[in-house]
Amino acid sequence: MIREMGQNEGINVAIVGATGAVGRDLLSVLERTTLAVASFRLFASARSNGEVIEVCGRSHRVRALPSDDGVGAVFEGIDLVFLAAPASVCRKVVPVLQELDVPVVDIGATMGDKSRLMVASVGLDPIADFPDTRVVCSPSAPAVIVSTILSSLADRGAVSVRGTLMLSASSAGKAGADELSSQVVSLFNGQTPPRSVFSNGLAFDIMSQLGDLVEGWTTTERRVAIELADVLGWQPEQALMSVVLVPLFAGVAGDLVIEFDHAVNVQAVRALLSETVGVRVGDPVPGPRRVAGDSAIYVGRIRIDPDPHRLHLWFSADNLRVGASTNAVAIAAALWSEGYL
Repeated sequence: MIREMGQNEGINVAIVGATGAVGRDLLSVLERTTLAVASFRLFASARSNGEVIEVCGRSHRVRALPSDDGVGAVFEGIDLVFLAAPASVCRKVVPVLQELDVPVVDIGATMGDKSRLMVASVGLDPIADFPDTRVVCSPSAPAVIVSTILSSLADRGAVSVRGTLMLSASSAGKAGADELSSQVVSLFNGQTPPRSVFSNGLAFDIMSQLGDLVEGWTTTERRVAIELADVLGWQPEQALMSVVLVPLFAGVAGDLVIEFDHAVNVQAVRALLSETVGVRVGDPVPGPRRVAGDSAIYVGRIRIDPDPHRLHLWFSADNLRVGASTNAVAIAAALWSEGYL
């Protein structure tokens, strides 16, 4: 566990979106990392202005980001910024931080069209481009989790993945989890549920389409495929999967069908996955609710398809802890070790 250190003993960290689901989980991970932090500066929307959050045994007052003209001033003296905010906020803040030459870890890859995506457990190559943009992007949680599972298999003949990814309400942030809770209570009491986040409702139901359709695939499904392709060095067509939203408060789970360029040996795959950093192999696979706060990806039900070149597996993980916070902090640690912080 870290402690906040003196000003000359570590880096000064700012978090934009500190009161959201990702921001709060990120603070929890930072409390336990070996990354040397001298101070925290926390930002959120105007709704959270003045809220107090305890980090490393000290109280920190959350600030609202100022208007465009004053954004730069609030980041003076900051060595690293984690962005865990909506895309509109990130796109406003990043150019200012680039002008100030402040390193940025963009959680969720709002700036993924202009900066490299990085999953630290897969490889550190994107760090090489950091001096040009001063931004490293952590991709969406499903892409972080699935690329981690596939990383060792891609080196041993895996050529594509299909399947279904099941996202929880927290994939829409704290507002998503809160609305699912309110929907459940409202329906139990015979009331009209709120539907500002999930317009068609989510409680006791499944949303099969997340985003607009483009040639049959949703924008969410295409985004995950593009991110996986970027991280693994594949083409997006090699990683197209269905993405649905299920009535869980947190976590992500999925069934993957992985195709190889040779007949698959289940025991060999099991051994490879068991050696993959961050992956735990075993049956039964715990459900998403049971792995909340856990930094591991649980994989099991590994079995051969009737086509011997394919195998099926099931996975479960905490989308916030594994898919966002842990990878973001690992990126920061890599920047530190490479001398960029």
